[in-house]
Amino acid sequence: MEEQKNLYKNETKFTKENLQTFSKFIWLKYNKFRYLEIIIFSCLFFVFGIIGAISQSVKYHKIPNTFTLIFVLIFAVVIIKMIKLAKGNVKINSQANDITYKYEFTENYLLISTELASQKFLYTDLSNIKNICNTEKYIYIMINNRQGFIVDKRGFENYNDQDFTNYLKDKFNDKYINFLDETKKKLYSIKDIIFCVILFMMFCTMVLSFLN
Repeated sequence: MEEQKNLYKNETKFTKENLQTFSKFIWLKYNKFRYLEIIIFSCLFFVFGIIGAISQSVKYHKIPNTFTLIFVLIFAVVIIKMIKLAKGNVKINSQANDITYKYEFTENYLLISTELASQKFLYTDLSNIKNICNTEKYIYIMINNRQGFIVDKRGFENYNDQDFTNYLKDKFNDKYINFLDETKKKLYSIKDIIFCVILFMMFCTMVLSFLN
């Protein structure tokens, strides 16, 4: 009776939507990837490279040198890469769309299974789980910094958010991370803004020195 009382079941279908959300979470929250600083830095230097290329063409009446073109190309690629990460850099094939993961959270273990295989994680040995991340719509069972399982909260039976949160805290202890309050926090900190201002000032200084 005790195990049945503490049993939570979930089914989550493998979809492009939740994979994109997972990808965003990994890069922008879990790994705290400095997306804002990098894309602003790249955009500024991309513009600087364009200005340099135009200046060379006008002043010397010839195609910009190889260094300038490589400079522009590198930062253009970085910008495209950052935009993909922000959208959720996920590629899935048509066969993977139909995979459904089943989760059983019991008193002593977590069982994850599909039609082809299953994996059991004993609560007495959580060495194969890095973190359990609780977000507003999903729970992510992280295996490492970039891989994990997606648990859609809509797939639970008889789900109570507070009860299940307490269950996760009890079973996973210090591996549990709460991201439920992330949406209430400011998207960017004061440090982020200061860093971007410094980058912008550096960019302006470089442009002015180049034009003079």
